[in-house]
Amino acid sequence: MSTAPRAVWQQVKRHVLGEIRTGRWRAGDRIASEHELVRELGVARMTVRRALDDLTREGLLVRRAGVGAFVAGEPLAESHPLEIRDIAAEVAARGHVWRAEVVALEPATADADLARWFAVDPGAALFRSEVIHWEGETPIQLERRWVSPEIFPDYLTQDFTLGTPAAHLLAAAPIEAGEQIVRAEAADVRTAGLLRLAESAPVLTVARRTWSRGRVASAARLIHPGHAFQLAGRFGDIP
Repeated sequence: MSTAPRAVWQQVKRHVLGEIRTGRWRAGDRIASEHELVRELGVARMTVRRALDDLTREGLLVRRAGVGAFVAGEPLAESHPLEIRDIAAEVAARGHVWRAEVVALEPATADADLARWFAVDPGAALFRSEVIHWEGETPIQLERRWVSPEIFPDYLTQDFTLGTPAAHLLAAAPIEAGEQIVRAEAADVRTAGLLRLAESAPVLTVARRTWSRGRVASAARLIHPGHAFQLAGRFGDIP
């Protein structure tokens, strides 16, 4: 693994998540041992241990003393308050099947709120998508997103049933900065219908903006059923 020393454990973590996503390891399966990962990836044992410890704290692995690490069964859907993650990868890491239903993918114009979010004039051209993300037979996120056509000119040609908008954005333009605001809300009639919830059911909404090339690239509202979602994160160098 050719990367900076401080990032090696994160590369190991991404490797394990990738193996779960591709179906090599499913819910309840024992993953490769620390020794096997050390040999396969060519990294130090402590590096592997830190990556597995992090995945365990996030609820994606269960570790059993003297036996090994196993893919967790049914953790809550989860988001890190300071990280941008691919929801498809998160679902796969829980051993489940991700699918997406595209409700809207179309040109749009900036109203007063969006103009303020993007620092553009009202009426400026944007692209808009609305996607429901499913985990198995359960809708777990309604993603409403607006993007800059100048930064993502081919956005409307993407098939978001094959890959998420977030994955496309991350691949198309590197994120330079981002902000997230989390709110507890009651689902309106339309949101409740799309997420298969009762009207006014509690939801957690993550309002997110990202910057690329010195300007706002994307603004999104990520709406999750309140009973099946949690925020979790760490800061500082926890040993």
